[in-house]
Amino acid sequence: LYFVLSLISIQLSSQFTERCGYELHKQQRLNLDPEYLVKRGLIDQQISDHAVSSGNRSELIYRIPVVFHVIYNNDDQNLSDEKILEQLDILNKDFGRLNEDTFNTRSEFLSVAASTGIEFYLAQWDPQGNPTNGITKTETSQSTFINFQFDLNRMKSSTTGGVDAWDVNQYLNIWVCNLSLPIINTPFILGYATPPDGAPNWPSGSAAEEPEFDGVVLHYEVVGENPNASGALATVNKGRTATHEVGHYLGLRHIWGDAQGQDGCSVDDGIDDTPNCAEAQQQTCDFNSNSCIDSPIDFPDQIENYMDYSDENCMNMFTRQQANAMRFVIENFRQDLILSNKDVEHHSSSIKLFPNPTTDILHWQVSNTSSTVFKQIQILNVDGKIVKVQTDDSSNCLLYTSPSPR
Repeated sequence: LYFVLSLISIQLSSQFTERCGYELHKQQRLNLDPEYLVKRGLIDQQISDHAVSSGNRSELIYRIPVVFHVIYNNDDQNLSDEKILEQLDILNKDFGRLNEDTFNTRSEFLSVAASTGIEFYLAQWDPQGNPTNGITKTETSQSTFINFQFDLNRMKSSTTGGVDAWDVNQYLNIWVCNLSLPIINTPFILGYATPPDGAPNWPSGSAAEEPEFDGVVLHYEVVGENPNASGALATVNKGRTATHEVGHYLGLRHIWGDAQGQDGCSVDDGIDDTPNCAEAQQQTCDFNSNSCIDSPIDFPDQIENYMDYSDENCMNMFTRQQANAMRFVIENFRQDLILSNKDVEHHSSSIKLFPNPTTDILHWQVSNTSSTVFKQIQILNVDGKIVKVQTDDSSNCLLYTSPSPR
């Protein structure tokens, strides 16, 4: 047995670890529900139609509360809060097109590269209303959460050595754990996510096997940056597995359309500004790749896109239509994650904030014609932490903040 496992380990080490568990999860759902692909197609089409037809979108920033569940069996798996904050920063930079490597976007795609207008912050309150830093740490007896039955939800339940989700309608749950194969200790998959549920004609729980399993799962070794990574992890060392998987969570598909047994150039992801490509870029940075002929302009494969399998050192962009698609998902299928944006948008024109930015004093003023009354004001810094809370129903106020709200 040891000899056989050793041979398997050598063989696996010479191959690429599966980047994303999208296909495995889809097959698992199909085994449970033969109609799953039809239901999946309904929401995919809605997302696609909106992404293509959307004109001038709202400039409102959608802010999503996140809880990271770190589940560990040893010290290496017990990631520090600093590592989690680093991953959160990567998410916000990638989704906001604030990443330092935007200059690598090729000229062909500069006109479609875009900020998504989506931000992520660590939850400030747990489901019971208690203050939290948005990070849970749980020791487990499970050395890995991959078994030979390939049950992808064991980390999501306390009864199987994992952690129960916080209310999936109110939080983006991200489970961080070991996804290596047993004994062999080679990462089986690096992450996976459940796509949005709740679309018309979808029964409850179509996307995740159970509603409480909704969220993102990450292998602990790909959280945050890991410049010293080697082997199968050397091309996934910039923390962008999370960016990729949150893209799935917000409704995006792989840019090659997940063709199976078909001509990849004839299968699309439903997004017009991601050119067709025959297959995934498997951990490469091949800027000469042009696997499909496009019309009227023959674009190269968009290896810069976060929804490919490129070397993460090549990834640097979402497209405008991908951004529209994710915002559509938030507005229609994950709207409970954010505040009532319509109310915020309605009142925002009657509020003045100055100076902005500021380092010590912030003035706010409500116009005399507004009927808006504020019961509580919260100021958050760029990390999503509350730095000031004030209860005041007057129309003008000085807010002294420390530390700086930046």
